Amino acid sequence: MYGNDDFERGPQSMQNKYNGKTLLCRTDYNGQTVTGRISMSTEAVDVKIVGFEDFFRFESNRAIPLQLEDNQFCTVLPATTSLGSSASANLVTYFADVDVRQAIVGFRPWGAGDLIQEFQFKLSDTNGLFIAPDIQKAIVAADVNDPPDSKIVEVTTDGITIKISFSYTFGWSDQNFQVSDVVGTVVFDEGKTTEQINELIGTLGTFFTAAAGIEVWLSDYWIKPSVDNEQPLMGGGSAPAHFQLIWPTGRVGRPVDYGGLKPTGLLRCWCESDRKTTTDCLRFWVENWKTWESAFIGMLVAIREGNTFGPNRIVNACKWFESTPGVEQLKVTRKEELKAISAAAISKAHDLGLDIDGRISGAIERLRTESRKQLFERLIEAEKIKDDEALRTRFLEDLLEAYRVRGDFAHAKFYHKSDDDFGQYVRVTRAVEALAFLLLFRQLPLPDDHPWPHGPNSFTDYFTIP
Repeated sequence: MYGNDDFERGPQSMQNKYNGKTLLCRTDYNGQTVTGRISMSTEAVDVKIVGFEDFFRFESNRAIPLQLEDNQFCTVLPATTSLGSSASANLVTYFADVDVRQAIVGFRPWGAGDLIQEFQFKLSDTNGLFIAPDIQKAIVAADVNDPPDSKIVEVTTDGITIKISFSYTFGWSDQNFQVSDVVGTVVFDEGKTTEQINELIGTLGTFFTAAAGIEVWLSDYWIKPSVDNEQPLMGGGSAPAHFQLIWPTGRVGRPVDYGGLKPTGLLRCWCESDRKTTTDCLRFWVENWKTWESAFIGMLVAIREGNTFGPNRIVNACKWFESTPGVEQLKVTRKEELKAISAAAISKAHDLGLDIDGRISGAIERLRTESRKQLFERLIEAEKIKDDEALRTRFLEDLLEAYRVRGDFAHAKFYHKSDDDFGQYVRVTRAVEALAFLLLFRQLPLPDDHPWPHGPNSFTDYFTIP
């Protein structure tokens, strides 16, 4: 059970009910019933429908409602549909193999007009992000007649309420509540499509990853429709309907091995003040997603790579930095200002007896855009990097070298003459990531004394390199 709300009590997860199983199914085609089987796992959902001697055809982008052998309905949205046939003596059997990109399981088919009012998800390892001893103790100590408040953080913005809570169960043997998983619930003022849900999942996934310092996955999605959301019961009456939303990942999930060493997270929920900071940052993330999306994704990719430094690592680092709002190279947009400067310089040159009008005009024109070196110098100065001139100098040199190396890799020159050469590549890549991270860190609504994350693969490790 997850609290007092019926939806939050949570139905059986796919891991317990359908994962790794193959079920019989049937569907309607032009008034005829055709049968088949469906195999479901977190990596893939595959359907084979058999028409026997009757030919049939399903469109690739049109949803197919399947009735399962347990009388639930699974509405699948095909990614591809392959038609085929087989012959035996004088008989031909027609069939279709369906590669599914989305499946929704519930007590009725999911219709084209259905919208989502609420959805729930679970999280992979969050690196201690949501450890909250005071809340956990309160759950364990709560009375059975007074279920505890399990909320960790909650944000309401732009018609969306996002809540992260502890799920808990009640042990009848010891008469105590027990904390189990961390779950997320999102409630919408207006119903959303699965496509809109998918975008929000991307937003939340990048936030949890940035906050935890390791890649965090959302999974085990359950949704509640905005209408027709009461399931009839055999004994009469009804209960809130839960539908499972399945997006096959296309890969086998394997936990990341950190060798016992993990970076510290950017945020935590240890106490009330920590939870307020995490709440404020989550609100910033959701409200500024459109502006920061590319930068957030760049950070996600860098965290995912961990200690792997292939040729794409530096390309992603530079793209992450370049997509950060506010790092555009300054430009002089008023041409009359440049013309006035050029005319004054030419006039002074004439006074000195120099006929270099063209060279002066060309040089002044180049002033239109700030150079990359000037941009880095400005950002380093604005970010108030440690009062260490040697570090600031090395930082600038590494940033400039990173862009030179990126240019080489763009021409397929990814090779290293020695370990020292590769070490330099790692250092300059980390320099760009450190600057991009620092620019984000300064934008987040953090307390003035909020500590930087540290530890293996943390972006701020660059500033401690000897």
